[in-house]
Amino acid sequence: MRRDLLIFLAAGVGIWLGAMLFLTFILAPTALAILERRHQAGDLVTATLNVFYLSGYILGPLLILLSLVARPVRSRLLWGLRTILLILITVSTIISREVVGTKLLSLRRSMGTLIEKVPPDDPLRLLFQQWHQVSVLLMLFNIVAAATILLLLFFEGFQESQN
Repeated sequence: MRRDLLIFLAAGVGIWLGAMLFLTFILAPTALAILERRHQAGDLVTATLNVFYLSGYILGPLLILLSLVARPVRSRLLWGLRTILLILITVSTIISREVVGTKLLSLRRSMGTLIEKVPPDDPLRLLFQQWHQVSVLLMLFNIVAAATILLLLFFEGFQESQN
């Protein structure tokens, strides 16, 4: 039973990690490269991120629950670390959408025009770039945390196979 829960946990984290990698390294750069206006690329990425974040609202708590239920009998260090990382990814996802995403959307609306037409030294554009960097850093944290969780699950499974 525990082994099955760990497999579901690894699959869920793997799917979440794959979605983050796709959004970060494929969708966003491709949208910027092929769409005529950065504003259109931003709209596409924003809409896709919104769906991603909302799915994280479901997947995050589900994976945390799986991690709690799949508690080991002996060593609890790996279990505790992976559960804490899952909580942090879930909280980071919520912050990314509710705080950072909301601020970015508000700034885009405040600029009132296409972002590429706003002067580079405009205070709103500079603030937008800073918040965008926060968004990128939160996503990179989530990518590293999810990859770490998969490694922890691998080591946990390896330890159990040794016993």
